[in-house]
Amino acid sequence: MKLKTILFAALLAVSTISIYSQSKLSLGFEAGLNIANTVETPSSSFGSKMGFIIGGMLDANLSPNFSLQPGVRFITKGSSYSGADGVATFNSSVIEIDALAKVKFPLTEIKPYLFAGPSLGFIMSVNYSQTPTGGTSSSQDVSQYFESIDFGLMFGGGLDFKVAPTMDLFGQFGYSLGLSNIRKNNPAATTKTTGIQITTGLRFKL
Repeated sequence: MKLKTILFAALLAVSTISIYSQSKLSLGFEAGLNIANTVETPSSSFGSKMGFIIGGMLDANLSPNFSLQPGVRFITKGSSYSGADGVATFNSSVIEIDALAKVKFPLTEIKPYLFAGPSLGFIMSVNYSQTPTGGTSSSQDVSQYFESIDFGLMFGGGLDFKVAPTMDLFGQFGYSLGLSNIRKNNPAATTKTTGIQITTGLRFKL
């Protein structure tokens, strides 16, 4: 809990520094797909499921090649199973705060970049649904079996395309690696989230 408190304070500090810095700021909005999965111990037969991402970020340029980017996103995560006996899915709704460091490679109108940093997810709900083969679908809220905080790392890269003097179009590819066990009250089992994230959006210079 102490580590989580320190991380949250650090995220707030980064956001405050970015907002009040004298650096050039950009406000961005993004949406896209999250190919979500979980890493479980003991291992399970569940695999990836398709989720979505929507959010915004503030990009504070500290130099032409480096910036800090705090952001807030709504993400759906989870995992799914499909077999001869039916289909089952875990689906979680998460509000995630990211604090990313970006290294940019300004060329001409196209600017590649790499990013990495911590993320703090607030798990709002977890739902389990199943449809047995030849049976009736059912679902239930299983949030009580999972923690409310998901700490992880984000890293990836993307491209900025200048489409106007004060506006960039961007596309990026990232990987989310959960570091904390979100399974509650079961010391014999662990569940950690992962996600392959593909997003696109617009960035506006302020």
